[in-house]
Amino acid sequence: YFMKKLPIGTSDFKKLRDENKYFVDKSLFIKEIIEEDAEIVLLPRPRRFGKTLNLTMLKLFFEKTDNKEETRQLFSGLKIEKEEVFQEHICRYPVIYLTFKNIKSSNFEENLESVKRLIAQEYRRHAYLLESGELNDFEKQDFKNIAAIEADSALFKNSLLDLSSYLYKHHKEKPVILIDEYDTPIHEAYLGKYYEKTIFVFRGFLGAGVKDNPNIYKGVLTGILRVAKESIFSDMNNLGVYSLLHPKFSDKFGLTEEEVFSLLKYYNEEDKIKNVRAWYNGYIFGKNTIYNPWSIINYAANVEVGEIPYW
Repeated sequence: YFMKKLPIGTSDFKKLRDENKYFVDKSLFIKEIIEEDAEIVLLPRPRRFGKTLNLTMLKLFFEKTDNKEETRQLFSGLKIEKEEVFQEHICRYPVIYLTFKNIKSSNFEENLESVKRLIAQEYRRHAYLLESGELNDFEKQDFKNIAAIEADSALFKNSLLDLSSYLYKHHKEKPVILIDEYDTPIHEAYLGKYYEKTIFVFRGFLGAGVKDNPNIYKGVLTGILRVAKESIFSDMNNLGVYSLLHPKFSDKFGLTEEEVFSLLKYYNEEDKIKNVRAWYNGYIFGKNTIYNPWSIINYAANVEVGEIPYW
């Protein structure tokens, strides 16, 4: 009997599925995002609660590809496969995917440079747009300047808005914008005492990119904190903020007790549930009791060590 390996340190959905590691099926998160009334969803969650895994899953599901069959295979057997939205939405949209989780600098200039580099990388990922007959020469020149990190700050400020417009023109389908750990550079700025400057930059960049942007199908932002609405997301009418206290999406990050029990049962350790409950049951999201996945996965991988704090 083949036992799947635990995904310790694996936060990429494709890698996890390719390597056939143990996966707690959160795929109905995709359906919830599709059916959500708000165009932009902000999901603040603690560290190591599966934010990156969920966002890479959304990216893979939504993103247009020449190899649709391969993507379908990665969702084979998951709950989303049985839903009506599966056929209609899989591999249908262009995707803009940015993760700010590694942007950690002690000064403003370096922080800004890292953000520009990240945006440039995402532009390069869509370099095929330079061959598109839907973009004019001026748009292509702006695109090249961003990709080469030679654009002025006004162009970078509008880079998210512009890229979504280019993608819509080319694909005739509105893009999905996914931003992971959007608040990491802001948190670093607070610690490094250059908060005001950074907030100003992000208000312009995210404000232009997601507020009243007519070229978005859906936007999902995750972070640790909900940075005050006034500072970045002021006047955004299309934003739904679902914190830990909100019932929506409350079982999509972290592990429910049922999921923890299933995992222990799979590894023939279900007799340990009482100990696990005593040690690792510590969160209420909405009305759900939630366990930290990092602790549970590490515990299950090292059962012989017993219960110790992992987080």
